[in-house]
Amino acid sequence: METVACELPGGYVDDDGGIHREVVLGPLTGAQEKAMAQQGNASPAARVTWILASCIRRIGTLDEITEAHARHLLVGDRQFLLLKLREITFGHEMSAVTRCSRPDCGERLDIEFTTDTVPVVRAPQECRFMTLEFPLKPHKAEPVTFRLPNGEDQEHLAHLATENEALAATLLLARCVRSMGPQGDAPQSREKIKNLSEQARAQIEEAMERLAPKVVTTMEAFCPECKRHFSVAFDLQSFVLKELGTRLDLLFQEVHYLAFHYHWSEKEILGMTRADRRRYIGILSDAVEQNHHAG
Repeated sequence: METVACELPGGYVDDDGGIHREVVLGPLTGAQEKAMAQQGNASPAARVTWILASCIRRIGTLDEITEAHARHLLVGDRQFLLLKLREITFGHEMSAVTRCSRPDCGERLDIEFTTDTVPVVRAPQECRFMTLEFPLKPHKAEPVTFRLPNGEDQEHLAHLATENEALAATLLLARCVRSMGPQGDAPQSREKIKNLSEQARAQIEEAMERLAPKVVTTMEAFCPECKRHFSVAFDLQSFVLKELGTRLDLLFQEVHYLAFHYHWSEKEILGMTRADRRRYIGILSDAVEQNHHAG
């Protein structure tokens, strides 16, 4: 089974402060595709956690990867691993459908690109918590200690992400800020975060953005209809989740087809990756077609 070793653009900081950067990643098997298809109403963030926990073979010196490990990866590192997982599952070539952003055009466009052209901003982490000076009080800068958002934050706030963006932003800061002020006081509640000045909040959020690793998912496109360039926001997470998703009825048909002709067990077939499974289906289909014409 193909695996790939890659370096996280941020890094995983364990509970003892150890920093782990190298990840060994493998593709989903049919059994994992089946389990993912049966997850029901799990949020996209929770599905990403499950997929990464299933596909990561090792993080640095950690080789017994659980959902807790995947959940505590930084958001940018999770995006990066999704991109790598997509690469080893389907290859480098990617295509998406969008529309021209110009209101007077709106032409449907096909965009093609490769995984290695998607910009990745690296921000190697040296510790879990960082302390910087921010204007918590008028005319006075005081220290704020915080960590960067991770998958656990995404899961916790998934229900608010689209319903109440302002509240989600406040709760995210409340989760990430460890202490404020010279005494190192804990925020204790979202009210303290909510009552921060707009300048203080903006500077904390800007610092978190600056210090975080990220996959840049905004790309330039050209509309041949109106002859204008425009920017496209590409939702990498939704795109990869949709590609990795498998309809149960289709998976069962593939298992039946291979079991019927090769007499393999369901366990053996579901132990294959999607690429191997469909490679055998292609070979078998060609053989069946040739026998049909020969007869």
